[in-house]
Parts: sequence; C-alpha cells; structure tokens
Amino acid sequence: MAQGLAAVVPVTDEPAIPASVGSYRIAPCSIADVHEPPYRVDDTDIQDQLNALRAQNQQGKLDNSLVVACAASVSAAADALKDTPRAANERIVVYICGGGFVSSDVPLLKWHYIKVSHELGQRVFVPRYHVAPTHQFPRAPYDVCAAMHYLCAHGFRPQNMTFVCISAGGSVGLAALHLWHLQGLPMINGAVAIAPSVDLTLAHRSWRGNQDKCVLHYVPPEHPCSMSQMYCGAEAHERLQRHPLVSPLLGPLQHLPPVQVHVGGDDALHDEATELAARINEQQGSAELFVYPKRNHYTILRGKTQLDALYANIRQLTD
Repeated sequence: MAQGLAAVVPVTDEPAIPASVGSYRIAPCSIADVHEPPYRVDDTDIQDQLNALRAQNQQGKLDNSLVVACAASVSAAADALKDTPRAANERIVVYICGGGFVSSDVPLLKWHYIKVSHELGQRVFVPRYHVAPTHQFPRAPYDVCAAMHYLCAHGFRPQNMTFVCISAGGSVGLAALHLWHLQGLPMINGAVAIAPSVDLTLAHRSWRGNQDKCVLHYVPPEHPCSMSQMYCGAEAHERLQRHPLVSPLLGPLQHLPPVQVHVGGDDALHDEATELAARINEQQGSAELFVYPKRNHYTILRGKTQLDALYANIRQLTD
C-alpha cells in the first residue's frame, strides 16, 4: 500500500459480520408474461431502447437474475430464501449494489446485505443488473425495474419495499424509481442512498477537494475511461450525462418516496449527496441527510461504531 494511503483505506478495520453468517441464492428474474405498463420517457431514443429491452424480456431473451439473501438471525425456516412472501405484508429490502457502473459489487458486498438483513430483520433482494461498457444505459435501471415487477408478480407489494442503494447504485436505483413512477405504479416505502453517485457531470467541488482523503479517483467526463463515457457511450455521453435517468440529481425528485441520504464528510461524492437531499426537500419531497465526519467512500461501511450509527438511522425509515 502506498505511503499515506492507510488513513484512506484502513486494512485492519474489517467488516463487523462475516459473510458466512447468513445464506443467499441466485434466482431467475424475468417479467415474461407479466403485465408491464408502458414507459412514457420524453427522450425518443431512450424510449426505443427501453421498449426493445421490454420486448426481449417478455420473450424470455434477457438473462436477468436476482440474489435472495437472508441473515441467519432473520429466519431459520426452510423457505427463508424463497422469492415469494412468507406473509401477506412481508417487508423486504431491495439492495442496489454499486461498482462504478462497470463492475458488480454483488459478491463483494455479500457481507453487507446480509448484515442489513440481520439489522433490519428483513430479507434482502439484490438485482444483478448488467453493467457497462458491455451493457450501457438504460440497461441497468431497466434491470432493477424488471426485478421489481418480478417481486410484485410473486406477491410482494411496492409499499413494503425499501431500496438500499450504494454508490453507483444510487443513480441506478433512483432512475429505476423514476421509471416506476412513469408507469403510474404505487411507490415504494422508502429509499436509503449510501454515498450515492447521482450526477455524472462530476461538477461538484468535493470531487477535487476530497481527492487526498477518498479512494475515488477523479476522471473527467471527457476522458474515455470516465464513468460518463463508460456508462452512456462515447458518442452519447455529452447528451445523456445530464439526463434525469443518468444523473437523477438534475431531474424531478418530487415523485420519490421518503429518502435517507448517508455520506462521509471526506467522500468525493459528499457535495452531490448533500445537494440531493436539499433538492428533494426543495421539490416538496421528504429527505433526511446524515453526514459522517472523516469518513470517505470506503470507510463509511467500516468499523462497528460507524455501522451501528448507520443502521440505527436506517431503522428510522424501515421500522
């Protein structure tokens, strides 16, 4: 490890729960034969892409899948990992992993979503959305919407769902909720955004101001390896990086359910996360902001004291 980096990534500070304390399985996730109201997106090109994905999924041509996870403390019953409700009003968490839009943190964050299951006393469903550059926007938010349709078709109710979105999962999750709203469907119970990436223009001051304190490296949007170009494509990124389904911060937010925003004071995403909470409230929505001093994009999920504070705040939304 480079000199001075230990303060940014404390290698001895391990997660508070081992990944083995709980179980998970991968379930097929398809909305074939499930009624899905049409999207009404203003952008014709995005509408066409979403319609094409919808048609492929209804024909069974998309390889969607879903992780069903359960902490050992939630239930030892044999049906704990079934993808159907165990009770009519069962509450569930839909956990949207991050990974910079280009990789999946589903295996890496297994310890965390099982910990969330343990702390909230709910099962966790993790959409395995497809990532860029092989699968560019709008595939990721579409996959999350498909997972929500799948859960509803199996008996879960939107009002019993809570999103927990991590990092790039913040953009993907909030975009999926925007699509959900455009279909005129009942909104979910609430959303928790942890260190969310919600503005791919990367225009906020903390991207540069926290570079010496955070693990996220600033790559300007015009660079071929930027999140914007990888996620939206080199030719389309300038047009799409300000689109509300790509950068939810820059679009309408009043349709969202109650939102909690959690971010570290030393995170490169600090400024856009705090602005997200402010804009939701300005648009007559409901948002709470929790800032954790001296925590960056990595350390916000490290340390027992930090995690205890994080989960105590999240329980205010889910209890």
